[in-house]
Amino acid sequence: MSRTRRLVEFVLDTTYDQLDPAVITLAKKHFLDCVGSALAEAAHPRSQIVQNYLNRVGAEGPCRVIGYGRSATIDNAAFANGILAHTISFDDSGPSHPSVTIVPPLLAMGEMYHLDGKAIIAAQVLAYDVFQRLNAVTEDAWEMRKRGWHPTGFFGAVTSAVLSAKLMGLTLDESVNAVAIAATMGGGLSQNIGSMGMGLHAGNASRNGIIAAHLSKEGFRADADPLEGRFGLMDALCGPGTYETRALTDGLGAPFRLLEPGITIKPYPNCWAHHKVLDSVLHLVGAHNIRPDLVERVDVDLQPDKPTYRYLEPKTDLEARYSLGYGISLCLLDGGLGLDQFADTRIEDARTRDMLARIHHVPQEPGPAQNKVAILLKDGRRLSHRVDHSKGHPRFNPMSDEDVQAKFADCAGRTLSGDQVERAAGLMNALEEVDDLALLMDALVAG
Repeated sequence: MSRTRRLVEFVLDTTYDQLDPAVITLAKKHFLDCVGSALAEAAHPRSQIVQNYLNRVGAEGPCRVIGYGRSATIDNAAFANGILAHTISFDDSGPSHPSVTIVPPLLAMGEMYHLDGKAIIAAQVLAYDVFQRLNAVTEDAWEMRKRGWHPTGFFGAVTSAVLSAKLMGLTLDESVNAVAIAATMGGGLSQNIGSMGMGLHAGNASRNGIIAAHLSKEGFRADADPLEGRFGLMDALCGPGTYETRALTDGLGAPFRLLEPGITIKPYPNCWAHHKVLDSVLHLVGAHNIRPDLVERVDVDLQPDKPTYRYLEPKTDLEARYSLGYGISLCLLDGGLGLDQFADTRIEDARTRDMLARIHHVPQEPGPAQNKVAILLKDGRRLSHRVDHSKGHPRFNPMSDEDVQAKFADCAGRTLSGDQVERAAGLMNALEEVDDLALLMDALVAG
């Protein structure tokens, strides 16, 4: 039996009753966090673009788009919700971005087939295993990014297919075939990091997995060795002989990958890779009461050769989310970094541009030294700090339940009323008690 087939079999055979209570609690936390990110983006005017697209193609159906409530077919609902969830980079990171390719298809499948919360949670937990194991096969996919492949679009398509197959009750053969179909539908270029195109990676992955499962159910067939074959997904993304497929099956369920190594929930709405430096800046600001006017310069490795760092002079909020210098500047100016710090007015503000000019690129050897920051003050002091585990790290510095609830309220409150925010949070916090996911979707529609 191939490792791909064994992994899919594990997903199909594992039930809600076999899940550790700790992983159920954590799954609901990530579900809430992902939905909040989508609701925050739904409040931005650009989110209307996808709504207009759906109107133009006439994609009416039984599922809904978060926030707007626009009806759509199951695949297009997952597509739209995936874009909403990923665009502003406030979703979780594993590395890569699992929840934006898991929660949107779960919402669409749940509403289409009137699934209960236990079925949704079981598929969610197991989907994280699929996504994170693909990450592990490729050593967290960093080399992929540098070659131009954004892993979310590839890993997410396969993950969405497996969870869709499980929820549809497909056979093992049909489910492996769904993986084969989805693997050839994956896509996403690192060049699009910092643009609306990045959200498309999550939207396509969410949609393509659903399409793959339904095509497989109807008898559509693809190659039987989609991941491990000589010309399969792993060879295409990594190159022959550069990966280890044992990670697909080693230690299945012992523990679940959502528990170990875990997935970071972000405290800041920008690239997770920046957060160690940003935490260091905020530590220095708080510990030494640093006012913006006291700052002479900041020395840090801006790592502009990486696709997730390359915007040195961002012009849009999406570029700013992948500009380490911008994040540092706003931390110094405001003493914090939230959604409001990425408003267009802040990006264009003269004070922001002035602070950006004080950020100096000082290259370091790859590794921990790249996360060190030094702030030089006008009185001659040089203050430096380095954080090894940023806030949100699942093992060493996790976001508390209160942190995540507050984050959701801030995100969701930009689209939903206060009463709706409270009802939606309550349903997701007790997702295992929800009899029909359509009841949750009712709470995620504005007005």
